[in-house]
Amino acid sequence: MSAPAASAGAGRGPWIASAALAVAIVVAAALAVLTLVTAPSSSGSSTEVASAVPAPAPSAAAPETPPAPAGAPAVTDTAGRALPAAVATGVQGLYTALGTGDVAGVESRYRPAAAYDAAPWSRVAPLVAQPDNREELLAALREPPQRRADVYRYAAGGAVVGVDTQGRMSFLRLP
Repeated sequence: MSAPAASAGAGRGPWIASAALAVAIVVAAALAVLTLVTAPSSSGSSTEVASAVPAPAPSAAAPETPPAPAGAPAVTDTAGRALPAAVATGVQGLYTALGTGDVAGVESRYRPAAAYDAAPWSRVAPLVAQPDNREELLAALREPPQRRADVYRYAAGGAVVGVDTQGRMSFLRLP
């Protein structure tokens, strides 16, 4: 009769180990939840966190963020049709870059088109750097463009901006 007792004890070993592992997992999960619940939130909604962390002092050297340009670029053509998403997104980015004076942002959106004998960036950069020219280009971008085969032509007051089907500025003309 000693054989059944030995097999009963051997059968309990793996069961006890499994139960101990399950308890350890439950305890670890509970500790993780407790840690998440009691940790300070990144949104700063906890009054304890807000009072314990001092507000950063404003830096005199930090540049101010320029305000967003007034108005919005046209996202429908002269026939009232919605522009393709790539064009609308590209024009919005160009409009924001021009309106905030972000010349590097304008450069990143400029792809001179050989078909229009567009000037290289080295000739365009000084023009875009001038606030009056940027205002002229913004005015053009607020007008619905003429849809052409390979470009959307925005124009107002003598300023013309060509935007390709990928939403990049392919040429510009200033009065």
